[in-house]
Amino acid sequence: MSDRSIRGYTVRIAQTDALGSAWVVRVYRNRFPFRKSVSSDWFLDGVQAARFADQIAEELGNGEGSDNLRDRKPGWTLHRPVR
Repeated sequence: MSDRSIRGYTVRIAQTDALGSAWVVRVYRNRFPFRKSVSSDWFLDGVQAARFADQIAEELGNGEGSDNLRDRKPGWTLHRPVR
């Protein structure tokens, strides 16, 4: 399990035995003394989960990620591919 705190958010990567081989990237909004779940994304590969968590952490650090997380459609990426 790996946790990273960025500007009032926590990004957590976890793989538990109860879930099989799935990796879960969860983002929480921290408000003392509570923590609210913002998103939960599931991956079959640890490298994909880490790359996704790094992308989220970078955007939250820039102050842009919270809008992207809230408004995005279901899927593995935060942004649409560039054409």
